[in-house]
Amino acid sequence: MTAAFQTAPLATLLMGDESLTIACGDMLLAGGHQIAAVVARDAAVRDWATGQGLVVHPDTGSLLDMPVEADWLLSIANLRLIPDAVLSLPRRGAINFHDGPLPRYAGLNTPAWAIINGEAQHGVSWHLIEGGVDTGDLLAQRAVEIAEDETAFSLNSKCYAAGMESFSEVLAQLESGELTPTPQDLSQRSYFARAKRPENGGVIDFTQNAKAIEALVRGLDFGEYWNPLGMPKVMTAKGQFLTVGRAEVLPGTGGTPGSVIEVTQDRLVVAAGEGGVAVSGLRDLSRNQLDLTNLFTPGDILTSNTGPLPDPAEEAHWRKALSGFDPAPVPLAKPAGEDADIQSLPIALPKELTRQQQIAAIALVALRSAGLETGGLALARSSVSAPLVADWLPLQVSAAARTQTKDLIAELAPQISRAETSTGFAIDLPLRDPALQGFETPDFAISLTDQPLQGAAMTLCLSGDGARLVYDANRIDQNTRDLLAARLAAAFKAINTAETCADVWALPDAENNRLSQINDTTRRHEAMPIHAAFEAQVAATPEATALVFESETLSYAALNVRANRLAHVLRDMGAGPGVPVALCTTRRVDLLVGALGILKAGAAYVPLDPGYPADRLAHYLTDSGAPIVVTQSALANSLPSHKAQVLEIDRAPALADAPDNNPTHTAGNDDLAYLIYTSGSTGTPKGVMVSHGNVANFFAGMDDRIDHDAGAVWLAVTSLSFDISVLELFWTLARGFKLVLAGDDSRALMSNGPIATSDRKIDFNLFYWGNDDGVGPKKYELLLEGAKFADANGFNAVWTPERHFHAFGGPYPNPSVTGAAVAAVTQSLDVRAGSCVAPLHHPARIAEEWAVIDNLTNGRVGLAIASGWQPDDFVLRPENTPPQNKPAMYDAIDQLRQLWAGEPVEFPRADGTPHAVVTQPRPVSKVLPIWVTTAGNPLTWKEAGEIGANVLTHLLGQSVDEVADKIKIYHDALRAAGHDPADHKVTVMLHSYLAETRAEAEDVAREPMKDYLRSAAGLIKQYAWAFPAFKKPAGASNPFEIDLEELSPEEMDAILEFAFQRYFNDSGMFGTVEDGLARTEQLKRIGVDEIACLIDYGIPTDKVLAGLQPLAEVLRRANAGGQPAEDDHSIAAQIIRHGVTHLQCTPSMAQMMVMNDEARGALARVRSLMIGGEALPGTLLCALRDATDARIQNMYGPTETTIWSTTHMLDGTEGTTAPIGTPIANTQVHVLDADRQPLPIGAAGELWIGGQGVTQGYWQRPELTADRFIADPTGAGRLYGTGDLVRMDANGVLHFEGRADAQVKIRGHRIELGEVEIRLAELPGVTQAVAVLRNDGTGQSGAQLVGYVVAEAEVDGESARRHLATHLPHIMVPQAIVTLSAMPLTPNKKIDRKALPAPMKRATPRPSNASENEAKSASGSAARIAEVWSGLLGVSDIRGEDNFFALGGHSLLAVQAHRDIKVALGLNALSITDIFRFPTLAALSAHVDGLTGAPATPEPIVAETPARSETMSKRRLMRANRGRG
Repeated sequence: MTAAFQTAPLATLLMGDESLTIACGDMLLAGGHQIAAVVARDAAVRDWATGQGLVVHPDTGSLLDMPVEADWLLSIANLRLIPDAVLSLPRRGAINFHDGPLPRYAGLNTPAWAIINGEAQHGVSWHLIEGGVDTGDLLAQRAVEIAEDETAFSLNSKCYAAGMESFSEVLAQLESGELTPTPQDLSQRSYFARAKRPENGGVIDFTQNAKAIEALVRGLDFGEYWNPLGMPKVMTAKGQFLTVGRAEVLPGTGGTPGSVIEVTQDRLVVAAGEGGVAVSGLRDLSRNQLDLTNLFTPGDILTSNTGPLPDPAEEAHWRKALSGFDPAPVPLAKPAGEDADIQSLPIALPKELTRQQQIAAIALVALRSAGLETGGLALARSSVSAPLVADWLPLQVSAAARTQTKDLIAELAPQISRAETSTGFAIDLPLRDPALQGFETPDFAISLTDQPLQGAAMTLCLSGDGARLVYDANRIDQNTRDLLAARLAAAFKAINTAETCADVWALPDAENNRLSQINDTTRRHEAMPIHAAFEAQVAATPEATALVFESETLSYAALNVRANRLAHVLRDMGAGPGVPVALCTTRRVDLLVGALGILKAGAAYVPLDPGYPADRLAHYLTDSGAPIVVTQSALANSLPSHKAQVLEIDRAPALADAPDNNPTHTAGNDDLAYLIYTSGSTGTPKGVMVSHGNVANFFAGMDDRIDHDAGAVWLAVTSLSFDISVLELFWTLARGFKLVLAGDDSRALMSNGPIATSDRKIDFNLFYWGNDDGVGPKKYELLLEGAKFADANGFNAVWTPERHFHAFGGPYPNPSVTGAAVAAVTQSLDVRAGSCVAPLHHPARIAEEWAVIDNLTNGRVGLAIASGWQPDDFVLRPENTPPQNKPAMYDAIDQLRQLWAGEPVEFPRADGTPHAVVTQPRPVSKVLPIWVTTAGNPLTWKEAGEIGANVLTHLLGQSVDEVADKIKIYHDALRAAGHDPADHKVTVMLHSYLAETRAEAEDVAREPMKDYLRSAAGLIKQYAWAFPAFKKPAGASNPFEIDLEELSPEEMDAILEFAFQRYFNDSGMFGTVEDGLARTEQLKRIGVDEIACLIDYGIPTDKVLAGLQPLAEVLRRANAGGQPAEDDHSIAAQIIRHGVTHLQCTPSMAQMMVMNDEARGALARVRSLMIGGEALPGTLLCALRDATDARIQNMYGPTETTIWSTTHMLDGTEGTTAPIGTPIANTQVHVLDADRQPLPIGAAGELWIGGQGVTQGYWQRPELTADRFIADPTGAGRLYGTGDLVRMDANGVLHFEGRADAQVKIRGHRIELGEVEIRLAELPGVTQAVAVLRNDGTGQSGAQLVGYVVAEAEVDGESARRHLATHLPHIMVPQAIVTLSAMPLTPNKKIDRKALPAPMKRATPRPSNASENEAKSASGSAARIAEVWSGLLGVSDIRGEDNFFALGGHSLLAVQAHRDIKVALGLNALSITDIFRFPTLAALSAHVDGLTGAPATPEPIVAETPARSETMSKRRLMRANRGRG
């Protein structure tokens, strides 16, 4: 690309901030030339220059401070004006690259303006810098064609490519020493100033012609890069601005310019001055896509009258201010909702304060309340209304405790002054700058008038009348408001005399007192060692069951005897106070006997999990110095090498002859109870020393928080190596529980397959539909006889329908009439309408008729209300014909409820005047049970929950899983409306017929069901659409476009048979009693409360009546409960078999339980559920609430403060993560900042815990103990720093916010990521390693540990995991290991953990029968190009449709790709512009083949492979890095 080198090397100064700067610099260096210095602000350019060993300057000023020898100054992609003094530095002159054809397009952003102006061609220019801006003589130009779909982004890319190519001409002139300049014809000059903007701030003026509008939208499309001009926008009739993503010219659209012609959800057609325009990709200013039908109506007129615009000259200042702006949150504020409840409270404001002092005081309260030292507030603009200008300006504040208040005020003063005089920034500025993405109106605002900032959670209004706290009461409750008001008042009072910021933000006395009250947890208790507490319970209930392990059961006395014998033997071996004794057994009776025996001997147990790697167990033994190991004979030989004495608990001869009495107590409250090891950040686990006194206090705390009535049963599932096992193994045995111990193989086994029937009750109803048995009494024989049978056999209700003039119908025109008949022949059944089509009746008549039945049944009625759908039915009440039927239904429900309650309801007379009606007779029931009938629309389920109604549905057209999802929607809506789902019913109607054999049932039901389906046109269409052999009509896009008249009899019968089989197998209650039980269990598990058995759909009456007996048998057995198999010891089986009342587990295990049908069903039996060890997500809590009525308590605490230190009883109001609660007995919690100073309520800081639970520290680690355990400055004792970030709410409840260090919890186990990273780094070839706990929101497997490594070659994840498993416990082995070419970095050059790509699941191998095309790899030019791309981008398995730039390429890499492809293919004819013109592999290879005359290479079709999975991870990483470059 360069001319032959003729002269001595050139010395240049290079100035610029884009990849083009780097590309041209590389060409200079490749030509042997020198770059004396680089002037750049851009980090990528500066990094490149540093890597080349070049001198780098941030600005031109520093060039003047040192001698510079240069021939030329090259300004390439440089937007700064160059001072004359700098221009005089080079000996021969200065040259500038300009991205426009001079002289017609001088200035800035010319590619965009060229498109907006409708140009067909653009270009680039290299010119001498002399005279005015862009006026110097031209050295080279290159034209660029503008395509019809060109955007500012794509044209900029073309201009850069043209600049790279044409630079070779400039360089050749410089090398030759002879320039060939061409003067510009300045009479043709147009100049586009930096401040030039599109008219109306980018709001589209539809009086322009359609092509100009479409060009404007393209010209303002800068892709994902900085947009200096503005976003194209439209304004709704209500004044809301929406950005436009795309515009399309539509010729011939009539109408007034600006009038809306057509509206769809995502597209708007608008008449223009000439033609019409379809605009799409519309988003609001928060980047949300919108349903345009809610915002526009045909006939709306869209104008461009926008009012005042911001001053473009100020934009650079506000862009810079916003780029470093981090809004301070309002503590304890709830997320913004749709509606605001604005209230205010006056705040005392001393009159002597200056405006700057007032703002400084507010800023300090904002910072401290958020626990920050740097943050931003919004300063509301007080100038005239301007819709295109943001109504706030950023105020950035930095302050530490020692910062002088006068220095803070001096920092704020210029910001305040500028804000008061500024015109503000454009509302779309945050949308135009990728660095500002995610901006919303800040929550904490200051207004210098009495008007608050709209959208802020709170505004401090400062006016001549004083200060007023204006807040959204829907987001800030009264307690929070009062806290903030007190802090503000105190800050205003203090700031005039305060020297430091700490003096200003000091907590008010009232808040200090409140914190003291929260920590006033003093509670007296009898401090007994663990074994003494157990022995006291033995004395109280010696014969009660203490321990159950599978088939083995021990009473309290028996367990005590076995532990005593072990204790006596251990004492003889030297065990006693302060002596650690290792315990390594499997989970069986020996585990409890061993632990209790060690404690009774006065020693401390050291748990060794036999499943841990040998080197970890060896560390435990060596570090603890345990002189004794208690183990089992099967494990003794597998222990790592050690010098301890071994006692095999299952066969030591001394145990049989040892005394069985309680040993004398030798251990006191200060002696160790256990030494338990936790993960260490240095790679070495550390032992935590826990005393009997610590545990005794913990027991007292649990007495206050967990019910422990007689007869309680606890299922223990936790490893002894996890300290929460102390609660379930020892507190339980000290409080009289029956302890069920889950074994090693079963403690993580949720179920062992289906358990016959669950414990959940379900009701059966009979449902009638329309089977017509002729004229006379026989017509209603099935109704009345069936009702009598149901009444006598445990059914709870009968439903009779309403049908009129459409397909179904027959004997049921009004359910109240047939319902009265049922009431007359039954004694205990509910009589229900299934359904009453309320829009066909007057509400007063419905109320009166059903009140009669309510009296006949003594209060046993219910109404399922339907809206109707068949227009012919509405001849009864034409005013409610669809679409008015649904609103009429909900109105009728409201009126029915009022009438039923005896309230007067007004209805209009003939003249329109109202008449208040109170219906008669009065019903027996106080409340009318209402069901809303739905065919499956999720919105109807939600609406039913909102009005507190029950739901009646069916499985026609929806699966059981879909119904399960809708039940969740319904239950969520009930809760949100203040209703308890337990008080409401979900009833599912099923076509039913059971017989002796499945074949018999199928034979009897087939033709009646097919006839039934034949009469339901909509159902036939849906089944036809799903029928594999059905040929869909041309052009049909959904089932309802099928014309049934076109179906042949054979097609219709085949479709009906297909539909019948689907329904028989999946959607009804058909087959045998066993089939009926299976269907019932399936529905019970998703939360169905009743099954309405539809029995009259065409089967003869005698067969139907005979078939009722099997239904009754299903009902009986479904509610009889079941027992698991004797050898089933799964979690579900143990809960059912032993009547478990209490369970403690981690959220990870709880997630496993709710995902398993049997375990979820068993959870319904549990009374108390303790969840802890990890953050408890709100979604999991909702799933648990759906599964059980148990009291659910969230537990929190580190091992260093003895198991659980805080707990919280969950009441259903929790947010995304459940609170961790309040301190237990004799425990204090403190939220401290980095200086270990108390933070205000609501601020996030590190949690430090004090009190009687704080342990003695780390075994033989005095330095680490001193670092994490400090003297309590508020009283006696010590505090432990948890490393957890928390905030305290106004009620004193703690909320978990994350980790302050690299320690995480996985399934309750505390893990130091540093230890995992050390082991990852030891893998062969690995040069850097990071471990991250990821939770990518799948909701299935929860959080997973992922390792990321930079290595010389790809690391085999599976073999690496196997290697790690020999050094780390299974819980610490990453579930995935991802190899990266480099770690993504933050702007501060720290590893950006948030940018690490999610691991991809490996695709399944390509099947052996894959087609030839699938197996064919790229060949010819495509293969060579793909090889080049792979080398540059680090991406393999590139497909024909892959785009170079989407894979991570950019303009600099495009230059390199161009060079490498030319070399690889020997193709000098390939232009750099071609890389941009043909960005996909297929397009570029086809173009290359065209240049060489080679036949086009067929595009390969590549199946998903593991290599491609890795490719996608790399792509995401590259994009993340690019966004930060």
